[in-house]
Amino acid sequence: MMTAPDSTFSGLDDRLFLSAQRESEALKERLLELYLLYTTSRTCSMAMQTSTLFIKIVDLLKNALGVEEFCLFLKDPASGLFEVWSADERVMAAAGDVSFCSGEGISGLVAADGKPILVQDVSQDKRFLHYKGMLQGIGSFLSVPLLGNDNQVFGVLNIHKAKPQAFREKDKEFFCAVAHNLAVAMERARLFENARQEAMHDQLTGIYNRRFFLECAERELSKSRRDNHSVSLLFLDIDHFKDVNDNFGHVFGDQVLRQVAAILQNDIRQSDIPARYGGEEFVIILPATSGQDACCLAEKLRRKVASELVASPRHEARRTLTMTVGVASFPEDGASITELLVVADRRLYKGKGEGRNRVVGPAAPTPGTAPADNRRRNPRQRAALRVMPAHVGADRMVHSIDIMHDQQWEFCALIDVSREGFNSLVSFEPRLGADYLCRAVADPRNGGTLQQFAVQVRHVEELGNSRYLMGVEVGSHDVSSWRCLCSSLG
Repeated sequence: MMTAPDSTFSGLDDRLFLSAQRESEALKERLLELYLLYTTSRTCSMAMQTSTLFIKIVDLLKNALGVEEFCLFLKDPASGLFEVWSADERVMAAAGDVSFCSGEGISGLVAADGKPILVQDVSQDKRFLHYKGMLQGIGSFLSVPLLGNDNQVFGVLNIHKAKPQAFREKDKEFFCAVAHNLAVAMERARLFENARQEAMHDQLTGIYNRRFFLECAERELSKSRRDNHSVSLLFLDIDHFKDVNDNFGHVFGDQVLRQVAAILQNDIRQSDIPARYGGEEFVIILPATSGQDACCLAEKLRRKVASELVASPRHEARRTLTMTVGVASFPEDGASITELLVVADRRLYKGKGEGRNRVVGPAAPTPGTAPADNRRRNPRQRAALRVMPAHVGADRMVHSIDIMHDQQWEFCALIDVSREGFNSLVSFEPRLGADYLCRAVADPRNGGTLQQFAVQVRHVEELGNSRYLMGVEVGSHDVSSWRCLCSSLG
């Protein structure tokens, strides 16, 4: 005769089984979270430039972590405002130009306190501002801070879902860990780019240094050989610069060097590469430029320096400063950068011996000769856009269009403008399909910034030497104001 199993032991077995099953599920979930955090850290650590990093962040949030709606705000060091840097398509289209200050709304409170906030039902929380009324359809909301090495908040990551009660409490801890990985990667990318910038640029003048110039010049010369194009080189020297240092001091001499560098940068093309070669000597490589055109540009720069560069510190007598330029071209004057430098340097000192303040080179114009008008249009020159009087209340001129990159406004050298967008040259690699914030900038005397608007990159073409051709389409909610703003190209 068989004995029936004891119900007490049977119930205990069931409880043990259910407990083990729950622990197994929790362990699986924890392992998945750890794997996702590992993936986040690994993905971010592979990006050494901020432009690449943001592409990876978007891909990570949308694909690896399954986040449908998100918005990454970064702090603008100049204004102190937190501005949209990256977001999904819906958020960028509706709220791409939204910014907030510390303490404003839930995101502002996170920025002020450095602590995450989870709102399970935004309709019950008056602190939630719906991105200042620009974005509806949010049920639950999670905002976490991005902390730097100094423990200061430099960004805020928002994640939201359409339904209330859609987050678990443990999601806050998980996304705080994700934000920490993002913050570490972003600071590392910034440090890398800063170090790279310092390695490329002259500390005093801000233009390229000799080492980077020689690397770029070699690349341009190789390209010219391949494409059977000319390339020219300018060797420039400030006349009697030792007298400036002796009479006015080295501090004022440094100011003069910075002024010359600014003149060179502002009056050459985007593709031209200026550098400080050493002391008071500067060099410029001119891709796809003949010796005659190079001499015309050199004469233009010589005139500009002679008319704008004046030594008059404190109440000393005014003294005009001048510059002598030597010009050399490939292939006529040499087959290597070294040979071109030697020829240009020889012509520079020939000009010094003939009385200074002149250009010496192939077909060099004499002082007083106007430069030719057929030189290619200077893309660095800021195109002017006429603003419709009906839109701003007065006939004002837009001096430039700027684009936000790496928390800074960068100049767009406009090429052409349409009713839906524009083509421009920029000095960073834009992300195809990415959204950026732009602004129209007027003369500060007439009101400064006129309008901010969102654009999406539709075309990117690398031109070399960190120059990129970018075609953008204005965001759908900004099209009407864009058409009203930019009616004609001056």
